[in-house]
Amino acid sequence: MRLSVILRNFKNVTEERLPKKKPYWLTKSNLEVPKRSRAIVDLIQIQKARLNEPGFFKRTILTRNHQRRNEFIEKDFFEQGPDVYAASRTIEYEGRFRMSGRTRWITKLEKPSGTLALNLNFQLDAVDLSQSTVNIDGLDHYVGCANLKAMYLSKCRYVDDWFLSRLAHEFKDQLLFLDLSECPSVGVTGLLALSRLKSLKKLRLYNLPPFDGKEAATMIFEENVPGCLVEGVDYEIEAVAGLLEAGDTQEQQGDIRLIGVDDKDREHVNENTRQSAQMN
Repeated sequence: MRLSVILRNFKNVTEERLPKKKPYWLTKSNLEVPKRSRAIVDLIQIQKARLNEPGFFKRTILTRNHQRRNEFIEKDFFEQGPDVYAASRTIEYEGRFRMSGRTRWITKLEKPSGTLALNLNFQLDAVDLSQSTVNIDGLDHYVGCANLKAMYLSKCRYVDDWFLSRLAHEFKDQLLFLDLSECPSVGVTGLLALSRLKSLKKLRLYNLPPFDGKEAATMIFEENVPGCLVEGVDYEIEAVAGLLEAGDTQEQQGDIRLIGVDDKDREHVNENTRQSAQMN
């Protein structure tokens, strides 16, 4: 018992006397580097620190796969045709697609053999990219699909306002259905940009993150696209109407103030004319 206590005290004393290890940026080898080479050494040290971070290689591999999936390959596009190419990239996103005239979703693509002329019968009707890593660059895969009518983009973290602005520009005359439920990066600007989708018939906006102006942007969208059914946004018409009435009352008050200014100016002019008449 006494021996264990003595050894424990001896260990604590030796640990206190031993010098603590300095961080890599205060080491002697780093301090003796000339000023001209200091930037290069700092970059090397930063890279070493990143390599030592837990999960660095996993994040690097995921980032490269994300960039590769969103990269447009022109050679495959011209060899396979726009619809077959888009279907193959949808499978790489771990999504699914549906062909024109069919109701079954396809999750595994067997590329049709033959020339481009034979592949023209392969026409995409809908793509489901839910929970995928598609971003604004990934829209290049689907721009050439002239018969694409529906897109499911729920729970896509890279679907933001820039993405929706480009989507509304590219598919403004053909898209009929769009699902943006639980997309964490969607904002007011993206909802307003969707007003260019004049052909849209149904829009799903379930469980969007709370942000200012969501209800008002939805009402503006419904006014610009009257034939579209919006699902997932529950707003009180009375509250939004109150905001609009408040804006109208502010404009009316501004008009009243301008009228009052005009009346004062007229009274001032009348006084000047009276004074000039008395002088004469």
